[in-house]
Amino acid sequence: MKNNQLLPFERNRYYAGKLLTSADFEAEQLYMNNKRRFLNRVLFGSGIVCGLNVVNLDDLSILVESGVAIDGAGREIVVESTVIKKLSGMEGFDTLTSDVAGLYIRYREEHVHDVYCGDIGTDGREYESNRIDEGYELYLKDAEKHVAENDAFLLRETLMDNADYRVSISIPYTIPKGHAVKLELTIYKISDAAKELSLHLTLQMPAFTDAAGNHELKIDIDRLSLSMGQTQGREYWIFAEHSAAEETTILCRKEDIRFQVGACEIEAGKGLNMKLLLSKQQPYDLAASEVGKASLDTDMQEETADVCIATLKLLRTDISCLINGAARQEVKHYIITPKKTDQRQLLLSYFMHMGDQMKYVGNEGYSPARLDDSGGKPQDGTAANNMPLQMAGGRIEIPLDVNMKKGDVCVSDEMMHGLGRGNVYVEVGMEYLDDTPHGTNNRRNTIYGNPELFHIHDCMQVETAVRVFNDRGSFQVAARLLGEQKSIVLQLNWMAVRFDASKDSDEIQEEENGSITPDMPTVHLNPKESFYFGISFHNLAPCRLSYELTEPCSGEIGADGTYTAPAKEGVYEIYIYCTDMPKISTYAYAVVGKK
Repeated sequence: MKNNQLLPFERNRYYAGKLLTSADFEAEQLYMNNKRRFLNRVLFGSGIVCGLNVVNLDDLSILVESGVAIDGAGREIVVESTVIKKLSGMEGFDTLTSDVAGLYIRYREEHVHDVYCGDIGTDGREYESNRIDEGYELYLKDAEKHVAENDAFLLRETLMDNADYRVSISIPYTIPKGHAVKLELTIYKISDAAKELSLHLTLQMPAFTDAAGNHELKIDIDRLSLSMGQTQGREYWIFAEHSAAEETTILCRKEDIRFQVGACEIEAGKGLNMKLLLSKQQPYDLAASEVGKASLDTDMQEETADVCIATLKLLRTDISCLINGAARQEVKHYIITPKKTDQRQLLLSYFMHMGDQMKYVGNEGYSPARLDDSGGKPQDGTAANNMPLQMAGGRIEIPLDVNMKKGDVCVSDEMMHGLGRGNVYVEVGMEYLDDTPHGTNNRRNTIYGNPELFHIHDCMQVETAVRVFNDRGSFQVAARLLGEQKSIVLQLNWMAVRFDASKDSDEIQEEENGSITPDMPTVHLNPKESFYFGISFHNLAPCRLSYELTEPCSGEIGADGTYTAPAKEGVYEIYIYCTDMPKISTYAYAVVGKK
């Protein structure tokens, strides 16, 4: 039974002398049940809360452990004890047609405990059920493939679509600055022809870098062979720089795309021009807002009310059907409950630190940025002596070993402060909950130094030190435990300050000897065509660049260096310089006309 529409809610109104019938009491139960199930659906969704592990005991039987699930209608399904079932005795077994069966569980009510009611029973019945048992039942059906579509979140473009293959590329519309993002290449085989696919393309990424720090991403796939209906995805992690631009593009010119299907060279129909937004939001906030903005109608839509708890691989013979294995992790959806937050955080600490910056991991590219990192967006300010001042700040969480003792030291990973290279001052302080009488609503505050001087004893006692890497624009925090360990995570707030006027000798040397040149000083473009002017740095570390057009009505140039040609033919000049060192500059030229 599907129950996708529970609104509006109506509850009983009691008044003196009201005659209560069975319909009134049923309405009371219905209101409470529907309100609870509504909250289950919008807050938790459908899936497994705990347990319900499936084990194939032998070739013909399965075992389902006790557990709890919530179905698509918000109803709780409780398996109070372990149950063993014969495959051939389950509902749906006779209708299976494939070699992979889905094992589903669904909510079922049963009227129980008949009592004598005489002549007042419904339809003249002498006995009525005194209780409703909220149970469950297991059944089988051919396994379904559930593909999560995120069309509102992802920008997807098709690179090639012919009779044999479809190739598309996708990336989120909005990308947080200073974080890694996944770019996906998806290849789908349409025909049953035995043809291999080879593709080579170069993406220009003005606001992103690959694992080696380049603004280009080369994708090469040789002789890929797929079966009809098969899909293969390739993931590429790129890093979004801390750019002043609010939007950017990922470009691929038509001449930089090559496809070969079998022995035939396939001409690319068009180039690629993906327009993206750059955001100051953190990944967690961005994902939360994207999920939360869905309307109630969209949020309440469920494909099925039942919950899949396993897929069973079947081995069919002429006289029987045997179980060849049970897969659980691929199909199970677990509901995240607040009860087990601490346990999840402890397990998660074995895989990543919940405050670290995105980390470079060699040829595999960049690993995903951690969700709790604040990014450290620089803010302009002015010091007391009127010297230009830049500041940045954020939060860092350092996981602690559960067996740490007084005197033990823990060290964070390297973090970018966002103020560039040079002599930057970084200070860290302990975050604590102000529950004193003068505290305001248990607000979290920060204390720099020894908290005992303020008679704050609930705060973890640690000694901190900061190492600043001037040549990399980053820092690292070390902490020594001075007292009892009260948490598995050390929460710190950091503040970084830099005076622009205080250039060290290395910076002065770079400004005197450094230079930049465009990778393609002159480019030929069609009217309204876009192109990214990549820059090479000589005797100079990569730094933030600014782009300007030297004449009006000569096209458009974005903050990320993407130039869009005007409709009028001609030769147009682009001025490029280092934002913090304007003396280091160069020029590029666009020749606009039909190629």
